[in-house]
Order: sequence, then structure tokens, then C-alpha cells
Amino acid sequence: MTADTTPPSADSVVTGEEAQALGAIPVQRPYRRPERLVLWGMGPAHVRLLAHLQRKPLSHVQVTVLAAQTQSFAPPKLARYVANDLPLADCMVDFEPLLQQSGVQWTGRQGRGLNAVSRNVLLDDGQTLEYDLLSINTGPVPHREAVELAMPGAREHALFVSPLEGFVNLWPKVCGLGRTRALRMAVIGAGTSGFELALAVRQRMPTASVTWIVGTQQGQRGYPDAMHQRMLELLRAQRVTVLYEDVASLTRDDVVLRSGARLACDVPLLVLQHTAPAWLSSSGMAVHMPEGAAELRMACDEFERSTSHPEVLHVWQDSPVLAANVHALMQSEPSKLRALPAAGTQFVYAGAKHALMCWRGRCAQGRSVAWLKQFLNA
Repeated sequence: MTADTTPPSADSVVTGEEAQALGAIPVQRPYRRPERLVLWGMGPAHVRLLAHLQRKPLSHVQVTVLAAQTQSFAPPKLARYVANDLPLADCMVDFEPLLQQSGVQWTGRQGRGLNAVSRNVLLDDGQTLEYDLLSINTGPVPHREAVELAMPGAREHALFVSPLEGFVNLWPKVCGLGRTRALRMAVIGAGTSGFELALAVRQRMPTASVTWIVGTQQGQRGYPDAMHQRMLELLRAQRVTVLYEDVASLTRDDVVLRSGARLACDVPLLVLQHTAPAWLSSSGMAVHMPEGAAELRMACDEFERSTSHPEVLHVWQDSPVLAANVHALMQSEPSKLRALPAAGTQFVYAGAKHALMCWRGRCAQGRSVAWLKQFLNA
């Protein structure tokens, strides 16, 4: 039997796409460098990233910024603003000049949801925005429904510190109320943010009763014991009460603790450092529960990339490596990624023109530390 050497007709030729549909060998698509970079939020890390791209532009990249305004509040300055050490104008970061560079598009919209499988962000106007690489730097975005379930009365009676742009506009009204009578203030939330805010409230309102409710999840502290002890000494000296209890609910006049005790309170300030956004559970992203944490968070590797979707990066506040890593990924150079460095020097606000610093388990405080903190923008 001889082989049929008749060439196939044009009608009988199976194209690559047809072969792929029939389960044959898949088509090898040409490689394309990532071109669509979406920056969700304008936290400190994204401001730093835009400045980096201004110095080292990527001509093939279309950068889209998801932010409702062209100004954002600088998180390291919150305590000084609350304490009346800085006016609001000195705490705002104007990133509009960074938006003028070639290749950057500002939408004036905010993200409302994420589909990591199809690689698109749902905007607050109902439209979707596709990306090749997505970087999220929104800061804490409270899931108010979840907070209300865990702490009934929070939505009605608490003043949420996040997002900062909303809080700083309401804070002057609290100060105005404090000029009419001595207020009973409670700062609810662990970590250095809660400590700084409690101390700043004391400085702004010397006649107020101030309580810092840390909670029982001590794993959320994120700083060494030596620093915590120094912080407690500062609070005692400033007549700030510290409670290691969890909050069960809030009423118009009280903070109800899990133990059943009630703390009289006029204004509870709710500090949520690492709250899971409402969209995370339906995004398709991998999540995890860090030791000592109270809720799930996005699971990220040492490069701040999602462990399930490496084209998504997430930073809570600032990052020393995000700008370089985004640049490397947009250039398709993963070998140049930089891992997050080990925790270094930590600074916290410690009162008027004072700061506390911890380095390798050793602490120092005073005016010179405050100067160093401002110089490093820490």
C-alpha cells in the first residue's frame, strides 16, 4: 500500500486555532511584555512609585491611577495633625504634578471590586478596568458591615480613623465639642497607630479623659516588648488609661467590653490597621490568617505579590521595594525583584516635638529623635 502524497486542498487544512479547539497541540502565542499598569489608591508607596517612573520612564507602559482626588493625607503626620502640631495643609501630599508625566492617566474613580481571574477592577461607576499588573496601596479600607457584625453600634457611634481623608475633616468638629466640655475619649485599636493617636488626643485635649483600648490580640503589636514598655511609661506620664480588653459593642454613651464592663465614652475613635476590604472575599485571591490577627488578609510573598496571582501586588502603607519591583515586572525582569528587608528602625510619635525610636531592641526618645523621624519621613 502506497502512501497518499496528494497535497491537501485549501478547504481541508486545519488552522492552529481549530486544532486548539479540537484538543490538538495548543497554539504558542507570541510573548508580550506587560503594558497596562493599574495603581489602585494613592498611598505613600504609590507616590514613591510615580516619582520613580518619572525618573526612569517606561515608554511602553500605560499607567492608570485609581483615586478620587489628586491629594492624599500623609499617614505619618496623622498624630501631629490631631495634636495640633501641624495644619491640615502641611499634611496633604499633592501628586497632581506626578500625573502630568507621559503615560499616566488619572481616572478620578475608585475601585470597588476585583476579579483576579479575569484581571479587571470594578470601578465605582460600574465600569471595569483591565490590567496586566495591579498594585494596591489604598491603606486600611474598613469593611463597615463586617466591623458592625463584630462590634454592634460601631457604624452609628464610632468615628472611623480610616480612610484618613474623611477622619481629618471630621476631627475639627470633635475639637470644637471639646472646647465646650471635658470629653471622655476612647481610642480602640492595637499597634503604634493606636498609641500615637491616644497620645495626640491627650495633647490636644488636656482636660479630656483618654483611654487606649488595646484588645487581647497582642500578636498584632508588630514591635518589640522594650518599645511597648517605653510606650506604657509615656502613657502613664500623660494620664492615659490602657485597657487590654476587647470591645463587644458601642452605645451612645458607653463602650461595652467583652467582660461586661462599661466605659463611659463620648467619642470612640476606631483605629483599624489591617482590615480586610469588602471585595477581598470575592476576588479569587489567596488569603491567610497571620498569627495574632483577628481576620483574614491577602496572602503575599516576600516581594509583596499575591501568592495566588503574582501579577497583583499589595502594600498597606509605604514600601522600600515596591517601585523597583514594579519597574522590574513591567520590564519582564523577575530576576531583579527585591525582597522586603528585615524590620529596621521603628519610630513613633511621643508627644509635642518628641518621638520614640527602637533599633535592635534598644529605645531612645526626645527632640533629637523627633527631628530624625521628620528628616526620614518615618
